[in-house]
Amino acid sequence: MKRRWKNPLLKTAIATVLISGVSAQAARLPRIELLRAASVSGTRVLLSDLLPASAPESLRALAAGISLGAAPQAGNARVLERDAVERDASASPAVLSEVSVPERVVVSRDVRPITLSEVFTAIRRVLMRNGMPSAGALRPEDLLLESQILVRPGDAGLQVMRIDFDRGLRRARFLLWPSHDPHVLPFYVTTRFEAGLPLTPIQLGPQISRNGNDSAAVYTRDRSEMENVLVAQGERATLTLQSAAVRIFADVVSLGNGTLGQQVRVRLLDSGKVLNAQVDGKSRLEATF
Repeated sequence: MKRRWKNPLLKTAIATVLISGVSAQAARLPRIELLRAASVSGTRVLLSDLLPASAPESLRALAAGISLGAAPQAGNARVLERDAVERDASASPAVLSEVSVPERVVVSRDVRPITLSEVFTAIRRVLMRNGMPSAGALRPEDLLLESQILVRPGDAGLQVMRIDFDRGLRRARFLLWPSHDPHVLPFYVTTRFEAGLPLTPIQLGPQISRNGNDSAAVYTRDRSEMENVLVAQGERATLTLQSAAVRIFADVVSLGNGTLGQQVRVRLLDSGKVLNAQVDGKSRLEATF
């Protein structure tokens, strides 16, 4: 037999107690603690990157829509404070109520070094496309990668932007750029050639004008990367002076700050002469005569 409650006040009080009990039980459910150290592969840090592997997919899908800011550069780390994480996630209280945020989270970036094999493939492909007879004789061990370059996992999208030749030393220098990781600046690779070399450089990528204004297509998709100072005022740098038949290297002091492709005034250390030169790398400039 169904029991009827005659007292409406008593019925309301019992319902309130039951609802409060359910809410209290939900509040006591253990929250999912975010990772104290995480590694990301994209250019943004998402809240989903900080979830442990055991987190339910429904929560992960919601957390993937919450950005915590830019990812650190390759090889670097970024520390996220609890207040900052909670502030960025405050627009999604349902997600925030299910997670526990540590006092600090250290975020690093998934990186890998550029391999000599992929550099060789990119260089050989562009040499063959330009009809250079040396392409067939080129070997991976002939290449000198001047520094370790770190990029995100996967295909780096290596592009050869420019080739410079030194007929006296019978060497070529290649400027390459990992186009799939636009936060990484172009880098140089050198090799020795036994076959004949052209007299003038070969520009394969987008041009950078002599007045320092970059063209519509630039080395990097991220305009902020062009703001990196590669030649600093008062610091020593290497200047390459070149003509159609001669290349000369000289030590200079920069008289201003310069980013990639910009024109700066430099002073030759041996003669004190001042001239204009274009920045083409870290502590490197070039000029024609």
